[in-house]
Amino acid sequence: MRLNHFLNLLSLVLLLLSLVTASVIYSFLYLPAIEQQVLQKQQKELAVVQKGIEFSQRNLETLCYDYAIWDGMVDFVESTSEDFIQSNLLDNTFEAASLDGFYVFNKQGGLVWHYAQSEDYSPQHLPQSLEGFIGKILPADTVFSQKKPSIRNGLINMGSKLVYFSNVTIMPTSGMGDIVGSLLVVRELSGKVQQEITELSLVNFHIIKLAPQFTAPHMQDFRSPPNVDELAPSHAWIIKDVLGNAAAEITVTHDEGQLPSIFTFESLLMFFSVLAMTFVAILPLSLLVLRPLRVANKVLTKMARRGVLLRMPTAWRIDEIANLTRSFNLVVDKLERHQNYLESLSFNDPLTGIANRRSLEVFAPRAQEQWREGKGSIGFLMIDIDYFKKYNDSLGHQAGDQVLIRIAQALMVECRRRGELVTRYGGEEFCVVIQGDNIAQMKLLSERLLKRVRELNIYHEHSPLEIITVSIGGVFYPPFHPQFEQDDWQTMIGLADNQLYVSKQAGRNCLNIKYQTVHPLALVGE
Repeated sequence: MRLNHFLNLLSLVLLLLSLVTASVIYSFLYLPAIEQQVLQKQQKELAVVQKGIEFSQRNLETLCYDYAIWDGMVDFVESTSEDFIQSNLLDNTFEAASLDGFYVFNKQGGLVWHYAQSEDYSPQHLPQSLEGFIGKILPADTVFSQKKPSIRNGLINMGSKLVYFSNVTIMPTSGMGDIVGSLLVVRELSGKVQQEITELSLVNFHIIKLAPQFTAPHMQDFRSPPNVDELAPSHAWIIKDVLGNAAAEITVTHDEGQLPSIFTFESLLMFFSVLAMTFVAILPLSLLVLRPLRVANKVLTKMARRGVLLRMPTAWRIDEIANLTRSFNLVVDKLERHQNYLESLSFNDPLTGIANRRSLEVFAPRAQEQWREGKGSIGFLMIDIDYFKKYNDSLGHQAGDQVLIRIAQALMVECRRRGELVTRYGGEEFCVVIQGDNIAQMKLLSERLLKRVRELNIYHEHSPLEIITVSIGGVFYPPFHPQFEQDDWQTMIGLADNQLYVSKQAGRNCLNIKYQTVHPLALVGE
């Protein structure tokens, strides 16, 4: 055999051996690992869509909660007022919040007032005749005796529309007291909502409304939770409404839906090309291509494991890889801005920029816990703007909004130390949490707040002093004693609110503080 023939034969044997080896490795090692990775990725995509839908619904629940747990809404249910409607229930407000329906019910389930974005969302399209409407959509009779907030949410069919809904019992701003009715808000599960969730989750999916009597026993419920058992380009599940009926079909389209095959024309061509170039290009290929891919895979793996957003290095010699990593980093920046924006919406008041009631519900329990651990004193102040309704009625709500902003800023100037938090409690009311070691200093802070608002010198023709003033009620507790074991932060806010009422009765523009003391004869366990 001639040398060149031997070399040709050896080359052919090496090619065949490489092909067989690659096939064995692919079939028994690589293919199962890739299949598991793709399955995990499809499962993660499904989980991201679930979280996106849940977040969209929580946003609706938060909006409904803020309207329902409000003294003004309680008064409106008990005695409807056109002034209240013109001041607080404007169409453009609901349009800005993407609400399609807003329905106020009394305790008997009677409709007090409603807003409908179009005829499709009129009250007659609500499934009031269906069993379960009272209890699963509107509160059951037993809820009204509990005197605490109660929430229901989910999906319902309104005629030809499939909508999210959230229902919250209507009660005082304090979250305690008599329930006078309930508030129901709806938002259509439209293409716009789906597009927003798709942009947020970066996963393609679509939802189709089903016929009323649709049955699909072989399909999983999307909230069960569903699971991806086998690879497919897309997976479909049903979404049940709050009454247990199949309301919609959701289909998630995956980026990777099938395993690559080594026996395609393209894969074989790639195999022989790579084999021919291996001896001349392995080193530059490793430095210029494989290393950036390894770095990218490392970053993506850390992101998946830690649940945080990371950026990739961009200093690569190949322009396309550098541009790709820069584009990836731009997407990460945009996602971080969206994440920060959504977090700020959850904890900051959109008008004044200060902490909102949800922030108070996070901060106050922590402050109470530290107080119970013996870390100083604690106090709560309730602040209400005097004659604010008259100010709004005479100068308009835009002027009233500016007053709220200026007063919030003035309160923030005084309460900037560690352990102090100013929150907008609702309407023209503010709540201040104070942690300190000296009750005398806490009282001085309260007096400074009263004085600071007067020094704003905002003209108010309907006020006896012709300027904007506030009334303050508060309660101060000394360092923790077992005598205060039953007093939680909600109780403290209630006591401060009582003192605010005293300030109002005393003529406004004043401060009343209740000082809680330890009784000398109080025994532990009494």
